[in-house]
Amino acid sequence: MSLRSARRPARLRAVALSVAALAGAAAGLAPAAQAAPATDAPASASMSASSARSVAVAFGNNTDQQLIRTYSTLSHGCWDNDSLPPDYVAKHTSPRWGSHSCGMLTGTEGYTNFKIAGTDQVVYLHWDNPYSGHNSYGCDAPAGYNCAISEGGGNNATVYMTLSGGPARLTARTANVARAAAVARTASAARSTRVTLTNYSGRSFVRTGASLSHGIWSENTLPPSLINPSDSGSWQSESDGFLTGTEGRATYTMSGGGTVSVGWDNPFSGHNSYSCDVSAGFACDRVGGDGDNARVTFTVRRTA
Repeated sequence: MSLRSARRPARLRAVALSVAALAGAAAGLAPAAQAAPATDAPASASMSASSARSVAVAFGNNTDQQLIRTYSTLSHGCWDNDSLPPDYVAKHTSPRWGSHSCGMLTGTEGYTNFKIAGTDQVVYLHWDNPYSGHNSYGCDAPAGYNCAISEGGGNNATVYMTLSGGPARLTARTANVARAAAVARTASAARSTRVTLTNYSGRSFVRTGASLSHGIWSENTLPPSLINPSDSGSWQSESDGFLTGTEGRATYTMSGGGTVSVGWDNPFSGHNSYSCDVSAGFACDRVGGDGDNARVTFTVRRTA
């Protein structure tokens, strides 16, 4: 029997099975959705156990297919600094990312979807570590694939989700599921900054860091993992609290050597400020960035 996991936003439907529900029936369940065991797992390597609740997701792609991220969001909590879901997951690799609670008596819950390259098939991942109650997880794999879930217990949990199998039954299917388009979120927060980084350096940019000092990442607008030459990448952060702003930084390594580090600060009170640090032989120009809900564009170009 196929279990359909949590999907977000409007038509998301959680497949989240608690520890208690699995106590007598775990052996008979399909691996697409399993709840966390009662025993504690090691704390996330990317998030110290300073938060009341945290989840580190270790996702293994044990298939011969490349995966492309199509959606990521948090219902509760904040993304871990420098630990965001990747845009691409190569075959037989195991990336990690994490989220944590960022409020009093709260937990963390998130969703990430990956499309199987060259198909319309999607893998739906879900994690939920509430302040009160059992941890729960979902990993919904399309026909021909399996997704196994292991560990994931405790307040500061690490959950392992492993995708295996392959396109054994690649029959055409009409995807009657909710698919979130990667569009800019309407600026409803008191302060928000949408950053666009344009790459005219002649080199590829690979994300090596992304963090927020204040605020949260806007829905489904994380800094991209890769920005190719003559291409642009965009992301957005926003305030999350009373009388607060948003501040963050994204860092990229250039192919062939060099770095690009972009910073933004949109405080509740005071002027917006920005920075763009690049290696010798390159320059970074900025346009825009004013206002409470700001849009700023950085362009990196070669000078030598």
